[in-house]
Amino acid sequence: MGKIVVKARAPSRIGIGGGGSDLPSFFEQHGGAVLNVAINMYSYTKLTKNGVKNTRVVSHDWEIEREIEDLKLEFDLNKKNNVDVVKAAMCAAEVSPKEGYELVIHSMSPKNSGLAGSSALIVSLLAAMFNVSGKPMMNRDKFAKTAYHVEREVLKRPGGYQDQYAAVFGGFNFIEFGKNSINISPLRLEEDLVSEWHSSMMLFETPFPRLGFAHDVEKGKDDAFRKGGESVEYMKKIKEHAYGMRDALICGDVRELGELLHLSWMEKKKLPGVSSADIDMLYEVARENGAYGGKLCGAGGGGFLFVVCDMADRKKIANALVRKGAKFANFDYDFEGMVSWRTEY
Repeated sequence: MGKIVVKARAPSRIGIGGGGSDLPSFFEQHGGAVLNVAINMYSYTKLTKNGVKNTRVVSHDWEIEREIEDLKLEFDLNKKNNVDVVKAAMCAAEVSPKEGYELVIHSMSPKNSGLAGSSALIVSLLAAMFNVSGKPMMNRDKFAKTAYHVEREVLKRPGGYQDQYAAVFGGFNFIEFGKNSINISPLRLEEDLVSEWHSSMMLFETPFPRLGFAHDVEKGKDDAFRKGGESVEYMKKIKEHAYGMRDALICGDVRELGELLHLSWMEKKKLPGVSSADIDMLYEVARENGAYGGKLCGAGGGGFLFVVCDMADRKKIANALVRKGAKFANFDYDFEGMVSWRTEY
């Protein structure tokens, strides 16, 4: 018998509606609601026993190879080789680096893309760690909360709750947030309706990366929600649009969802640091060529542009945006969510 290899993957997501209302600074006072879908841009983890007394972390995305012997978090002590995300996941699953592992991690979604690749990576790491430690993973709600705890509370990375739920559950989800509860409703769509939405949704990598900007955008929104005022009113409208988008999605009403997406984006742009003249230009090009609506994925500032359109306008929109420097990103939906498995070699 060869060596046992533990592997895991978790999907990234497109936030369709309600993004920002999943921040505790908003939903604990006003309630929150988001609509999202997991996509097949995965974060992968591979874990193998290496027979030595430390754990070797390999990431070609970060261009690092590093050995760790303890789980003490470093934060900003050494940004280039920071492996706190690995340490935090090992700690949560009670796996010691001194047990001796070779750990390889890789994310398909580009860094700072707005597709929640960092949350998917944490979910993937946790799934592999729980697998190797023999801990059960049947309760996905509890697992998503653990991923949130690791990312937001242990690693102190700003953001909301929806990313971890999308990576754990997969598929289309409508999630409501209250002060003392989180209710996730997986939306089970018929196969032909899934095909309709896949033919109507498009994703483009903009030529404007977020460059770590999301941290500042999320913090800006957090501060604005705590102070109250106009930002809270904008987000209340965004939350309400999410309910309409859910209904349009279930009914297969492409135009209605697209138009609500447009109204929601007009509100979100009013929040601090979300858009820019370059992003506005790209969005207008998409609208001029037939898009019903769209938005930037994630916190804002750059990254990926998501649009909804009639299938007949796909090529026209793609050609126009590519001429402006954007890249068409082919994707499919993921309905499995977090998965971990074992092989041998």
